[in-house]
Amino acid sequence: MAKRCAICGKEPQYGHHVSHAKNRVNRRFEPNLQMGRVTVAGRSVRARVCTRCLRTYAA
Repeated sequence: MAKRCAICGKEPQYGHHVSHAKNRVNRRFEPNLQMGRVTVAGRSVRARVCTRCLRTYAA
């Protein structure tokens, strides 16, 4: 299952871990996805949504 918000489409972003010695190692910033009941177009559905959308579209 994709790590993507069903409403806004937020998905993982890429960056680096940077150590004290400035060594850079690739890492991923994952969106905070939760299963939640949200109201979309007047209907209440269960979907994997980010917490920002969960607050905005909460049923």
